[in-house]
Amino acid sequence: MNRLVRRALAALRRDSRPVRRHPTLWLSVSAVALGVALLAGGALGAVRVPLQDLPRAALDPLHPAHAVLWRVRLPRLTGAVLVGAALAVAGTLMQAVVRNPLADPGLLGVTAGAGLGGLLAIILVPQRPILVPLTAFVGGLLAVATVLAAAAAGRRHMGPLRLLLSGVGVQAILFSLIALVTFAFADRAPAFIAFTVGSLNGVGWDRTALVVGPIVLGCMLALVARRPLDVMLLDDDSAAGVGLGVRGARIAAACLAAWLAAAAASAAGLLAFVGLVVPNWMRLLVGPGHGALLPLAMVAGAALLVVADTIARTLLAPLELPVGALLAFIGGPYFLFVLWRKLP
Repeated sequence: MNRLVRRALAALRRDSRPVRRHPTLWLSVSAVALGVALLAGGALGAVRVPLQDLPRAALDPLHPAHAVLWRVRLPRLTGAVLVGAALAVAGTLMQAVVRNPLADPGLLGVTAGAGLGGLLAIILVPQRPILVPLTAFVGGLLAVATVLAAAAAGRRHMGPLRLLLSGVGVQAILFSLIALVTFAFADRAPAFIAFTVGSLNGVGWDRTALVVGPIVLGCMLALVARRPLDVMLLDDDSAAGVGLGVRGARIAAACLAAWLAAAAASAAGLLAFVGLVVPNWMRLLVGPGHGALLPLAMVAGAALLVVADTIARTLLAPLELPVGALLAFIGGPYFLFVLWRKLP
C-alpha cells in the first residue's frame, strides 16, 4: 500500500512541477510572514501604534492604545488567523475530494447555505445579532448534508463529478432563495451586504470565541487524516485496492471541509478565493502530499487574510474596504490563469 501511494504521489509531484522541495523551510517562511503581518496589523490603522510601543500598549492598561488593541485589533487579528486557516484547509480538503485544483468549499453549497442562514437571522431576529454567526454555521452544514444526500441518491458510488454537480445545483437553489428573501425584505437587506461580501469589521472576542473551538478541532482532524487524503488522490479503483473506503472517506473529508468553511463564514461572512488560491500556491512549493501541504496551507491562509484585512482597513483610511472584495480582486485573475493553464 505504502509503495503504491508513494509512486502515485511521485507522479503527481512531477505533474505539478513544484518550485522547491523543502516543506520545513517554506513552513518557517510562512510563519515569519504571519508574524510580520500580525505586527503590521497591530500597528496600522486609524490609530497608529509604533512597533516599538506595541508590547507596552498590549500590557500597560494606562497606555492610550491599550483599549484599541484589546477591544478592536487583537480580536480582529485573531479572527483573521482562524478564518484564513480554516478556509485554506477546507479548500485543500475539497481539492482532494474532487481531485480538482479549481475546487473550493463553495462547491458544496456551504457559501450559499451560510448566506441564507445569516440572512434569515438578520431578518427574523434583528435585535439579536449574535444569532447571525450561529444560523450561518447551521445553514452551511445543512446545505452540505443536502448536497451529500443528492449526490448519493440511488447510487452506491458517489464520484467526484456527482458531488460537484450536486453542489452546483443545490448552491443555485439556495442563492435563488437568498435573492427572493432579499427582494421581499429589501428594507432590511443593507445589513446583509457586509455579510455577503465578507468582512472582519466588528469581529470581537465574543464572535472569535464561538469559532475557535470548531476551527481548531477541524484543523486537527484534517492533519490526522493526511494519509487517507493522500490515497484519495488516486483514482477510485486504485484507492479501494489499497484498502481505503473511498465513499466513506470522501463523505468524511467533504463534511470536514464544510465544518471549517461554515465556521469561517459564521465569523467573517462569505469570503471567497482563500480556499482556492492558497492550496494551489502551497502545492507548487511542496507538492501534493498532505503531510506537508496542510500545515503550510494553514499558516499561509492565516497570513494571507491578515495581510488582506490590514490593507483593506488602511488603504483608503478612514474608509474601510470589505476584505472579501479585495480577496476577489486577487483570486479572480488567478482563477482565470489556472483555468487557462490547466484546460486545453
